[in-house]
Amino acid sequence: MRLLIVDDEPSILELLSVALKALGTYKIKTARSAKQALEMIEGKPREFDAFLLDIQMPEMNGIELCRAIRASDLYKSAPILMLTAMSQMSYVEKAFDAGATDYVTKPFDFENLKQRLNAARKLKYSKAPASATEANPAMMRSVFFHEKHDYTTGLDFSQVERFIGASEFENYVQQMSRSKATHTCAFAVRVTNGAAINASVSSMDFYNAIFKVAEQLSKATKVNGSLLTYKGNGIFLCAEYGSRKTNTSALARKIATAMAADAFSHPRPETVVGDHAEMSAFTETSGGDLLQAAIEKSENLDPIVIDPAPVEIAEAPLPRTAPALRARPSAQPPQPDAPRAQRRPDRKAYEKMLLDSLRNG
Repeated sequence: MRLLIVDDEPSILELLSVALKALGTYKIKTARSAKQALEMIEGKPREFDAFLLDIQMPEMNGIELCRAIRASDLYKSAPILMLTAMSQMSYVEKAFDAGATDYVTKPFDFENLKQRLNAARKLKYSKAPASATEANPAMMRSVFFHEKHDYTTGLDFSQVERFIGASEFENYVQQMSRSKATHTCAFAVRVTNGAAINASVSSMDFYNAIFKVAEQLSKATKVNGSLLTYKGNGIFLCAEYGSRKTNTSALARKIATAMAADAFSHPRPETVVGDHAEMSAFTETSGGDLLQAAIEKSENLDPIVIDPAPVEIAEAPLPRTAPALRARPSAQPPQPDAPRAQRRPDRKAYEKMLLDSLRNG
């Protein structure tokens, strides 16, 4: 694995380089600043498989660097581990929101760092390689529009505010435990008829339906600003801490109302919102236990179903007098259709997600 380590402390760079090279499986390059790191990757072929970033650096910090790396098409899915002394939740949350894969605090245990790097490495290589469809747009469109989505797997909603990947979200919640964040809790939103929708429509239409739920969940939780993910099986998760605690009853009605107001050519998504699950201990399994408890609290609930409002068409009153004759306007040339992205922004997001997946697989 080819690593780029970015830290403004020469002693840390030297320690990491020597230790990781000793494993015999890592090729190491280092940078003393975010600016130097960007100069090493911008406008060049893909040279690195993963990144280790410090947060506290002059001019541009590690969180800003993480976001800049994620903006590159070549590194959208590359593992990025934050390696920092900053354990406060404000930094942890901003790092994951910027695209971090995992978060390791200094002083770090080297054995633990190796395990986290190996986990990131497995995540990278567990993705299916790009297939022949990448070189054949017509074939890709056929797959996107007609094949069924694997209902058990997650979907990429990174273009929706505060959404991160499912694996990254699990790492984030586990870091909440390591940081001993006060009042750590989580809740789940479940699309109760998600499996039926997935079975009856194309993968693109299923993505669009779940995308609309993701958008409404993001809008309805904007005040608290907590991170979100889609786990698969129609399940969304939200993790909160401190004084943040979303009113789940009000949230359930907001999402149901939004779904009733939207237009669907297939069964309308029906959702439930479970109560909060609380983190009761800070152990290495606390994060996973919390998320599982949140999912269980969303089971066996009845969805709020709001009937769509009927569209009323008012009849134009008959004129009392005959209208005055007017010159017939000259024929106007037909207007071109709006660009495809304007007509179907959800389709653009879906195609972008799948193209990124194929290119970075």
